[in-house]
Amino acid sequence: MTGARERGRALAARGTWSLADVQALVALQLVDPERFVSDEAFRKRVLAVLPRTLDPSVPPGLRDALLLELNQVRGVDFSASEEIETAWGAAPRRSSGRRVAFDPAGQRFEPDVSGRLAASVYSLPSFFFDAAAAEPFLAAVRAVDRERTLIVMTDDPLRSRLAARARDLRISLVDTHGRAYSPWPRDPFSLTRAKDGGVRVLVRPNLQPGREEDAYLGPELVQGLPAEIDGAWGKVTWVEAPVPFHNGQVLLTGDAAWVTLHALEPSILKILGLARVPVETFGAAPGIDRYVEAAGKAADGLSTLYGRPVRFVHPLPAKGSGDSGLIRTIGGGAGYDLDSIVTFLPLPKGRTAALVADISRGRDLLAKATAEDLASLERGYGLGTSGDALAASLAAAQRTPALDALDGFLDLTAGHLATQGFEVRRLPILAVPVALLRDRDGLTHPEFYLTWNNVVVETRKDGARAEGFASLLPGGDREARETFKALGVRLDLFPPLVRSVILNGGYRCASNHVRG
Repeated sequence: MTGARERGRALAARGTWSLADVQALVALQLVDPERFVSDEAFRKRVLAVLPRTLDPSVPPGLRDALLLELNQVRGVDFSASEEIETAWGAAPRRSSGRRVAFDPAGQRFEPDVSGRLAASVYSLPSFFFDAAAAEPFLAAVRAVDRERTLIVMTDDPLRSRLAARARDLRISLVDTHGRAYSPWPRDPFSLTRAKDGGVRVLVRPNLQPGREEDAYLGPELVQGLPAEIDGAWGKVTWVEAPVPFHNGQVLLTGDAAWVTLHALEPSILKILGLARVPVETFGAAPGIDRYVEAAGKAADGLSTLYGRPVRFVHPLPAKGSGDSGLIRTIGGGAGYDLDSIVTFLPLPKGRTAALVADISRGRDLLAKATAEDLASLERGYGLGTSGDALAASLAAAQRTPALDALDGFLDLTAGHLATQGFEVRRLPILAVPVALLRDRDGLTHPEFYLTWNNVVVETRKDGARAEGFASLLPGGDREARETFKALGVRLDLFPPLVRSVILNGGYRCASNHVRG
C-alpha cells in the first residue's frame, strides 16, 4: 500500500495525470485487481486498508478521478465507497452516522397538493445526460423560482461541465463519484419532516429490478449534502421503511394516501406467500376475495408508514361478489405509475380536483395535430419518420389491446374519484412506439408515453402552480395549460430530459422535493 500512496504523491507533485495514470494507480491500490473481484476474503483485507492508500493532501481532481474508477470495480459497494470517500476527504460525512431507527410517528409526509417547494433534488448521471440536456432544464427550473434550494446529484464528466453554470444558477452539485444511480430519485426515497422539523430521508426496503443501486441514492444524498444545506435541514437523518413502497404509485392528500391495487402487489404477494399474481384464481369469488383481503392488510401497513389511511383510486370488488369483470378492468392499469395517469390539484375551500389521463383525448389530440406539432415531436425525440407516415404510425399506436385496457381502467378511475368528491377533469395521454426512434440502442420496452399528468404541484401566496416537462408536442402543451388554468392552477413546462422521458421517467419521477 506504501507504493500506491507514494505513486499518488508523485502524480500530485507532477500536477497532471492521464486516465492511464489513474487506472494504474487504482491497480496498485487494489494490489491484485482480478483477485480483488473474485476472492471475497482477499477483497475484505484490501478494503480495510484502501482508505489509507491516498495522501489526503493530493489535489481533489486526482482524488475524484480515482474514486470514479474505483466505483466501477465489482466489489466496491456503497459502504466500502463511503469509507474511502470520507477518509480521502471527498464526502463531508458518513451516512451511517445519520441513520436512525424507524418510528411510525418519527416523520411527517407533506401532502402533494399543498405547501411551497423549498428544495428540489435531481439525479443527473453523466452516462444518461450531457450538459446540452441538463443546462437548459436547470436554468428553466431556476427561472420559475429564484429562492428554492436546487441540488443535483451527478458525476464526472457532467459535474465538471456543469460547475460554472451551477455557480451562476446557485445550484449545489453532489458528486456521486460514478455510482450507477438512475435519473429517477423520487421512487427510492421520500423527503419527509422529522419531529424537530429537520429533513429525514425515508428509504424504501424493496429493490427494483435493474435499479438495485438506487437503494443507496438516499444515503448518498445524506452523505454528500453541502454543510450549509445540511445545517439548514437540521442535520439530515435517514431511516429505512419497514414496508415496501414506490413513490410513483402513491398520491398524498392531507387526509389519505391514494393508491391502486397494483401499488400493493409486492406486499400482497408476501402476505399470500406467492411469487406472482394468481390471475388464474380471479374467475370466482374465493380467489378474488383472498387477494382483496390481502390488499387490505397491505394497505394497513402503508397507512402506518404514511400516517394517513390508504384509499384506492378505483373501486374494489365487494366480498363474495366474484366480480371478475371489475378485476379485469383494474388489471388494465397494471404496469403504469399512478403519478403518470392521475394528478391531484388544490381548489378553493379545501376541495381537490383530480386530473385523469384519457386515451380518447390522446387520439383526438393526435387527429388535430398540425404539421408543426409533428415536426416538433420528430426533432425533439429523434424520430426516424415524419409527416403523414409519422401521423399514421402514431395513430395506430393508440389503438392496441393494451391501450384499450388502459382506457377502461382510466374511465373506471375517473368515475370512482368523482364519487369520492373530487372534481374530475381529463387530460390526453399518447403512446409513442420505441420503434420510431432513430437510435434504439439498449432499449427493449415497446413504447414511451407523453403524459401531462406527471407534474409536481405547490401552493404559493399568489396561488397554486404545477411544473413538469414539456411534451414537445405544442398542441398538447397548450391544451394542458388551458385545463390547469381552468382550475386556477398555473402550469410551467420545462425543457424535458428527453432520455428520461423515452425511458418513461416523467418529471415527478425525475425529481424529489422538500416542502416548507
